[in-house]
Amino acid sequence: MRIQEDAIERLRALYTCGAHRITQLTLRAGEELPEHRAPHHLFLCVWSGELEWTAGEERVHLKRGDCTSLPPGRPHAVRALEDSIALLVLFADGSRGVSN
Repeated sequence: MRIQEDAIERLRALYTCGAHRITQLTLRAGEELPEHRAPHHLFLCVWSGELEWTAGEERVHLKRGDCTSLPPGRPHAVRALEDSIALLVLFADGSRGVSN
């Protein structure tokens, strides 16, 4: 996944195992991650604040507790409407969770 260098400091890895990653995304109001693509399935859940999520032609307003997901390779961008923290989960094909 290619992201602007200045945005990388906004991402903090919480857990990594192979192609699976859980990351905390922190953006201040007005900051954004410009359109990019992730090589894996993506799940995003807003912990606090409000985000504008764009995937192709679709634009969604996400607030605390809202979640969204995307398949691999789909272009997307995110912009903070206010100071925000979100949980970003990337997982490889065929492994969408942990089995008991």
